Amino acid sequence: MLKKSEIYKLVNEYIGVYNGYMRDFSYKSHYEFYPYYCDLEINVKDYEPGTTREKFIRILEEASPLVQAKILRGVFKKYPLGYFEEKERETKQLIYDEYQGIIARLEFSVPGVSSEVKNLIFAAKGPKHEIVLGDAIRNEIKIVKNQEYCLVYDRPLVEEGLLWEELVDWWRDQEELHNLTRSDQRHNLFERLKTSLGDNHPENILLDTYYSYFWEKLKEKLPALIPQVYLHYDPYTSKQLKGVKRLSRERMDFLLLLPYRKNIVIEIDGKQHYSKNDKANPQLYAEMVAEDRRLRLAGYELYRFGGYEFLDDAKAKQTVENFFDDLFKLHSIL
Repeated sequence: MLKKSEIYKLVNEYIGVYNGYMRDFSYKSHYEFYPYYCDLEINVKDYEPGTTREKFIRILEEASPLVQAKILRGVFKKYPLGYFEEKERETKQLIYDEYQGIIARLEFSVPGVSSEVKNLIFAAKGPKHEIVLGDAIRNEIKIVKNQEYCLVYDRPLVEEGLLWEELVDWWRDQEELHNLTRSDQRHNLFERLKTSLGDNHPENILLDTYYSYFWEKLKEKLPALIPQVYLHYDPYTSKQLKGVKRLSRERMDFLLLLPYRKNIVIEIDGKQHYSKNDKANPQLYAEMVAEDRRLRLAGYELYRFGGYEFLDDAKAKQTVENFFDDLFKLHSIL
């Protein structure tokens, strides 16, 4: 979070205050500042009464670290160094440089996964694929069998995460769907993702609800919700291993890759997660929570739904909508 001293230094020493007002901020330009310069939907009316300066400070004080970072970036976009008179620029440059470090601190204040995504294998729907290392030094993999039953996203992933529209772009090029409308391209990929869920009713409800509800709210800003993502990979099948389990949780139910390496894992727990032959199994439960700890320590955020929450479709959809609303507000997506 920004310190009070950092907020007041930004306002008083970088932006500048005249007769209680911030530089050339008017009521109108203050309203327009957040969507235009910060890519944020902030209703300034919610912070009445007060001067423009008072409302700006209150908004910064109450914002999450990621929103604070976006507002700082917006300030430097609205007032770049070239905006100021030459005699002021040396002082402004020092403040500008200081706040680049503050922005980095805010953006990485919630620990994320420490390294970039290298291999994104997902939506498996058939026999297990076989992988070899095409280049062991660079950790480059090659699928040598059953690749047709899974998807492999092979484009660079940046700090902004992976958006649905970027995934659709990749799918369009992969499947040569350029002759389809954009809407049909989206639908084609969505139907392919659903095939990986089979007849798992809770997972289908979650995927359907996510894309139908949040596409209307976020459009091109919508993060891609990726089903059946490989986290670990054992080259041998369960049959070949003869009951020996060398890796737990090979696949995640769903994965979101949000900005600043905030990787969100979503699991829906059926009885197979904690019982065997319809009897509670402490060993299964212990394996599950041990893997949860490992994931969290590696920087992933993990959220679990219980299968019981999906017995009533209408209630389940509302639960999913409420969850992602809160999650996206937490991460400044909404």
